[in-house]
Amino acid sequence: MEDPTGPGGDDDRGGDSGDDENDGEFPWPEWVPEGLRLNTEDVATVLVTFAVSLLFRATIAEPRFIPSLSMYPVFDIGDRLIAEKITYRFKHDPVPGDVVIFHPPKTPKVRPVHWFPYDRVFIKRVVAVAGDKVEVKRGELYVNDASRGKELKLEPSTYVMEPQIVPPGDVFVMGDNRNNSFDSHIWGPLPKENILGRACFKYWPPQKFGELPRYPARVGAVPERY
Repeated sequence: MEDPTGPGGDDDRGGDSGDDENDGEFPWPEWVPEGLRLNTEDVATVLVTFAVSLLFRATIAEPRFIPSLSMYPVFDIGDRLIAEKITYRFKHDPVPGDVVIFHPPKTPKVRPVHWFPYDRVFIKRVVAVAGDKVEVKRGELYVNDASRGKELKLEPSTYVMEPQIVPPGDVFVMGDNRNNSFDSHIWGPLPKENILGRACFKYWPPQKFGELPRYPARVGAVPERY
């Protein structure tokens, strides 16, 4: 029987087969090690995964870690949490008790903590909203003349803050560790547009996994809404 692969045979495995081996290869520079050279399909997969991850973080939720003791005892250094971004986009504005992550306002008292080209992200608790009267006296926070003495805080405040009304479009944020927190009592109300998301639960360390402790129910006069 005549060998179909011999001279004159119609074998598909012709001389062009060597070119097929390079199909799908990404044009990597020569300095990239062979083991790290992904093909075009792998590169596309990595890029799509990265884009989806960025989109998810920007619109739905993102992980964050706690770098300081300003929210102790609810959050300790190294704790990790998930901040969701749906509530404030589609449901309602921030309310007292919410723990929010945000970019601090660029005021003279805050400007030194901004790092170029990226702004720092803070985490604090909303204690008052637009129209609320806030003050600190006798070691306690007062909102609309009602003491928040049972709130989630580490210890009584050692400072005094004169009464002020939270302006329209702003909220007032403070750390639970009152005496070790760079917050609204120093640099003033926070524009709601600076808020990135609402902390909803902790996932690290494992023994702290779960929802955040509830903030006591709001007391005092109902503020005017804008």
